[in-house]
Amino acid sequence: MQNEFFEKMTEAGKSSFATMQAFGEINTKVLKELSELQISLASYSIESGVELTKTLSSTKDYKGFLSTEAEFASEYGNKMMEYGRKAADVITGSRDEFVGLFEKTMESVAVAEKKPANKRNNKKAA
Repeated sequence: MQNEFFEKMTEAGKSSFATMQAFGEINTKVLKELSELQISLASYSIESGVELTKTLSSTKDYKGFLSTEAEFASEYGNKMMEYGRKAADVITGSRDEFVGLFEKTMESVAVAEKKPANKRNNKKAA
């Protein structure tokens, strides 16, 4: 009886550890991808800001200044939307992975519950 209890606890512990390890791997992947996007976004923002400053400093008239700013705002806005879509894709992909992990875990729980109870309990039921 005690051996069965310890075996079940060991099995449950191993299963829980494997699930938490998979959960951690998904989290690590998501954080890495989002960090890379964030670094890329910061680099783009700095580079585009420097480029805008150079362009504006050489602009001679008010209309050129406004058109340069409008062009920059449009390009910058499009790039921000692109980064937003990429981040949304990462989050959506991770959601799918988490759902898959959850479903797999629930299936293993359902299978474990369908296993017959230990022999001692079966004798009492008979």
